This record gives sequence, C-alpha cells and structure tokens, in this order.
Amino acid sequence: MRRRSEAWTKRRLFFAETIRGATVVITGCSTGIGEEMAYQYARLGAKILITARRENRLKEVIAKAKSLGAQEAHYVAGDMGKAEDCERTIQTAKEKFGRLDYLVLNHDGSSVKNIHDFFGTKSWDEDPDMDFFVDYLNINVVGYVRLASLALPLLKESKGHLIVVNALNGKIPFPKISWSVAVKFALDGFFSSLRVELLKAGEDVSVTLPILSLIRT
Repeated sequence: MRRRSEAWTKRRLFFAETIRGATVVITGCSTGIGEEMAYQYARLGAKILITARRENRLKEVIAKAKSLGAQEAHYVAGDMGKAEDCERTIQTAKEKFGRLDYLVLNHDGSSVKNIHDFFGTKSWDEDPDMDFFVDYLNINVVGYVRLASLALPLLKESKGHLIVVNALNGKIPFPKISWSVAVKFALDGFFSSLRVELLKAGEDVSVTLPILSLIRT
C-alpha cells in the first residue's frame, strides 16, 4: 500500500541540469525574492520571462540575468491585477518560447496601501479598509488564479511545474494582518485543491507551494 503522501503527490527528483534551456515565467521580479529567483534560474541556464510593474527595474534585472547565464531573458511590464496584463504575459511566453516549463507566481502588491503599512498597529475591526482589501484580493488571489488558468494548457503539454510562493501566514493566523492572512489561506486552499484535481485527472503537472517566513529583502 502506498504511503499517504505518495497517494496524493507525484515525486520527482530535481537535477540542476534539467533547468538548462527550460522556459520559466516568474512574476513580481523587480525586487526581493522574485528578483533573486530570476538570477538563480539564470545561473542554471534557463530561458526566463519576468514581470513587474516597474519597467526600469525589469530592464536592470534582465541585464544582470543575461550576464549570469540566462539563455534568453525577456520581460513584461504590467499589473497582474489586470486581466489584459495576465493574458499578455502568458501570450508573450508562448510567442517567445513556444512552450512553458515553469510558472512561478510570486507577485505581491496593491495600488491602495503602501507596503510599509504591512505591519500596521490597528486591527481590522478598528480600521477596516474594504477598497484596499478588494484590490489586494484581485492582485494576489484572482491574479494568481488567472495566470495559472491561462498557463495550464502549456504546462500540461510540457508536463511542467506550477510554483506558488506562499507564506507562513497562509498556514497560521496572525493578528494585525488579517487581510494578508485571508489572501495566503486562499492561495493555499485553491492551489492545494488544484494539485489533487490534476493528479486525479492524470495530468503530469506538479504544483508546489513553498512556505516562506519573514525575509529581509
């Protein structure tokens, strides 16, 4: 009898050389974790397409990625809270690469609330901001689901990999950031369920949700 973990997932060994020449789309690459992931894939010789809203930063990241060994490096400047920008991202990957091996969803942002307010001093019941919450959900849940949905046909063809960068507050409730906890729990629930759906359908697409704690970026 298979162990429980093996019954619900397909295990694949990772070898660095398998990344050479692989096609990778990474969102949220203007700084921080996304920027560093772009460099790591570049060092392994991947073909990358990165996204963020700041075109000037994307150009800088692309230049460095090429110097590190990326076989190809492209960017799409856009807002992943907008359907047209999500569609443009996946379409550009299809046009540039002809296939997609890895989709790495990493973006995080809101046009309403400054990121410096992330660790606020007021609870939601003291200072509810529905405009911010709806905007944040759209970028960080709907945007993730939309990109994954658009990319799934390509990932099925390549037997590819869907990577959804999540956080500890997607597993454990935290006070003062209830809006962020809601988003991260939603990502965990949706993509964990999608993983099982794909497995039951016989599709060879891996879905991975790395859980990150606090990182100084």
